[in-house]
Amino acid sequence: MSDELIRVLEEAIESERGAQERYRKAIEKASDPETRIFFEQLVKDEERHEQLLRDRLKTLKFLRSF
Repeated sequence: MSDELIRVLEEAIESERGAQERYRKAIEKASDPETRIFFEQLVKDEERHEQLLRDRLKTLKFLRSF
């Protein structure tokens, strides 16, 4: 189960990174400040999600070492 969970977490991290990139591109295309702020907040949300997943992945790998 741990190998599968690690794989799922790694895929989720990549998904979060992809979302960040899409939102950054949307910021560049946004024509008004409100839309840019909206997408900037989404980038920050996705960065937090990524960090949470990375922390959990790190913990899982640490626990597996015992």
